[in-house]
Amino acid sequence: MMRVRLKQERQLAGLSQAQLAHLIGISQQTISKHEHGKITPGHFTIIRQYERVLGVSAKDLFPDIFL
Repeated sequence: MMRVRLKQERQLAGLSQAQLAHLIGISQQTISKHEHGKITPGHFTIIRQYERVLGVSAKDLFPDIFL
């Protein structure tokens, strides 16, 4: 499952994957895997970091987690 919203919000924020990764404290490769739906954030704190940095609710960024 592709997480299009996550990628769109990152791009709207004007951030590269590497920049977002630095702000959240994870690797660029992990950002890519999250955006492509290959893995789900393993810790709720990471999800909260996405919310904080991108200004979008976790439910909107990761709807598959909140079904």
